[in-house]
Amino acid sequence: MKLCELLRMGRDRLEKSDVPDADIDADILWQYLSGMNRMDMIMAREDDVDDDKSEAYMKLIEKRSTRIPLQYITGEQNFMGYDFDTAEDVLIPRMDTETLVETALKLVKDADHNVDVLDMCCGSGCIGVSFGLWNKNSRIVLADVSEAAIGLARRNVAKLCAGDDRFEVVRTDLFEQISGKYDLILSNPPYIRSDVIETLMPEVREHEPHLALDGTADGLYFYRIIADKAREYIKDEGYVVFEIGNDQAEDVQYLLVDSGYDDIHVVQDLSGNDRVVYGRYDREDNR
Repeated sequence: MKLCELLRMGRDRLEKSDVPDADIDADILWQYLSGMNRMDMIMAREDDVDDDKSEAYMKLIEKRSTRIPLQYITGEQNFMGYDFDTAEDVLIPRMDTETLVETALKLVKDADHNVDVLDMCCGSGCIGVSFGLWNKNSRIVLADVSEAAIGLARRNVAKLCAGDDRFEVVRTDLFEQISGKYDLILSNPPYIRSDVIETLMPEVREHEPHLALDGTADGLYFYRIIADKAREYIKDEGYVVFEIGNDQAEDVQYLLVDSGYDDIHVVQDLSGNDRVVYGRYDREDNR
């Protein structure tokens, strides 16, 4: 079978299963299996593919047709220019979350000292690791309650930050095992309302961990706790920076106001959706 025919077969199978971007996923799965890049594929479109390779490819297509996320099949997702390992039971890094990292980097771009950063609910570690790789004058603590997330975060630190002792990974239920004070507390907490989870795409509702998705009835449970407890762990005029759902900006702003934060702002992602809310904590104003 020619490569172009095999790719067409893969695309058609994914389309029958209503997989979004079936043509893109069909190509990516071949690249993952073969090691080819896009140009290699174009040059080899009329080449014959042996039966073993064709069978292995169609097995990957079948997995994706069951709506297992592509990133769980390939075991990797690019985030902020770095290839992070992925794993089942840990939330997949998303491009929207890059807005949080970019916002945090801007907040401390003129800092004349080492920046202490806490990545709360770190998941794969993509937020804290990316921040630390882009800002070399920082020390990063990555924290999560999930054993699977902590294991993956440690793998990503070892993979992307080998020999760099600025990174620490801590398993903790929110702030229970956290010590010290931080210039930035970054968090992409679970924020989807419980009754919305069943309406999400199959890739999310059936395969990604509900522990990392479910923000309880109103989606604000973790924002309340983190905004309140962070005051004990944040340096004077330090910032809390949250990722939010695109309909939560007003509610999260009010939570920060009620907890004594000021200089509160909302930041949009590349699609124009509200994606980040941040606020500064001034100890002098809260005495």
